[in-house]
Amino acid sequence: MREIERVFHAAKRFDPAELERTFTLMGADFFSMLLMPSLAARITRIAPAVSLRFLDSARGDVARLLQEDEIDAALERPLEVPDWVSSALLFHSPCAIIAAKDNAAINRAGIEQNGLLPIELFCEVPHAIRSIDGSMSGFTDEALAKIGRARRVSLALPHFQAVALAVASGNYLAAVPRQFAVSAARTLPIVIYEPPLSIPVPEIRMYWHARHDDEPPHRWIRDQILETVGAFGFPEAGNE
Repeated sequence: MREIERVFHAAKRFDPAELERTFTLMGADFFSMLLMPSLAARITRIAPAVSLRFLDSARGDVARLLQEDEIDAALERPLEVPDWVSSALLFHSPCAIIAAKDNAAINRAGIEQNGLLPIELFCEVPHAIRSIDGSMSGFTDEALAKIGRARRVSLALPHFQAVALAVASGNYLAAVPRQFAVSAARTLPIVIYEPPLSIPVPEIRMYWHARHDDEPPHRWIRDQILETVGAFGFPEAGNE
């Protein structure tokens, strides 16, 4: 009973302004670019003694890293994880197709920005993909196989930003999260198009070890992540 009271009073006394701690998150460069600047600014205002560290998804197995407390949370697409891993929906991530503004094949076809790419063109033009394990296929290839089609993947890179840069300077197409496509198009000479087929829309989730479910600082940082993502207006951000 005394232990319960102690935990209760500790939670009641929690003040983020007095917190001194480093939180380690892990995910794709999608998050380091889109989420972390806003999250860091928010945390600095609320808890100036808190530090943030962000690791790339290629760092290793999420469950192991959570078990060993090497990371506090992972921001990832759907994962098969043990029962002791808790999670929360961040947002849904529909797919968009990006190409260089001067992509010759698309310009010859006269496809306008945000227009639907013909399936023949989509399969004919070489693709660049983000791949952290070196594989040359993904959700898009699975969707194509279901309709008896295949694309030509010519370039696999470990980061979304590298994919966008390759697309901007070459004749590649790339299927990327729409949120990233919109962000990249603000600074790179790329155009966004609609895919010619239905590509699964993955849930982007936040994963953490269940032993931290009720830990006040951990609950607080999770809330900050959810609220920061929610402010972006992503589809169904933070709702389940």
